[in-house]
Amino acid sequence: SLQHWLEVLSRRPRSVLISFGSVAHSKTLKEEAKDAILKMVSSFPDVTFIWKYENKSDSFALEKASKHQNLVLSEWTPQNDLLNDPHLAVFLSHAGMGSVQETALRGVPAIFVPLFGDQPRNAAMMEHNGLAKVYDKFELSNGEKLTAYMREVLNDPSYRENARRISRMLATKPFSSRDLFIKHIEFAAEFGPSPSLRPQSQDMSFIEYHNLDIVAAGAIVLVIMSYISLKILKRIATRFVLPAEKTKQA
Repeated sequence: SLQHWLEVLSRRPRSVLISFGSVAHSKTLKEEAKDAILKMVSSFPDVTFIWKYENKSDSFALEKASKHQNLVLSEWTPQNDLLNDPHLAVFLSHAGMGSVQETALRGVPAIFVPLFGDQPRNAAMMEHNGLAKVYDKFELSNGEKLTAYMREVLNDPSYRENARRISRMLATKPFSSRDLFIKHIEFAAEFGPSPSLRPQSQDMSFIEYHNLDIVAAGAIVLVIMSYISLKILKRIATRFVLPAEKTKQA
């Protein structure tokens, strides 16, 4: 509930949100990585850590995480609302597009641990703009290094300043998404559908649309190359391998 999260955020002057998205669950991390995160948590007793952890009843949660007074495990978190709270100081995340957008819009510094897909590019973009640091996923088990990264982003005011600057830029850009949507609707209402917006695929045949002609040409080339390769291998075997075997038998 709202009151619960307000109470959690008010426990200490600053809070950190940890979430690796809906695909890569925290509960599936290696034990060493989980221990490294706990090491980081214990290094900042004056900071509340909110960790999206999908199984609060497993052995790690019950036997290890529960010993840390400044750690709150939750199987679900209102991520966007938490990022919008002034107590939220840093976001430790996987750099998924949704998380990156919310981080930039809310002006929150971040540590990104990109895992796959577009996440490395997303994280690098945020680091380039000075509001985040990129952490290597293969070093997630290094508690000391993770702690050092967290200390830098927490204590260096430049990250917060850059994050707020990007947030203001997004909020005050010349044309908002809503403005662009309305203008396109008004344009379509006055002039009708634009030919430039009509996809060329609508005028393609079934063969063209599915690139069957290209696939067929590639298949023919592959068959020809395979045939030639077999002929060459047969020629080599006939000239060198078989005579050698006959010599050994003699």
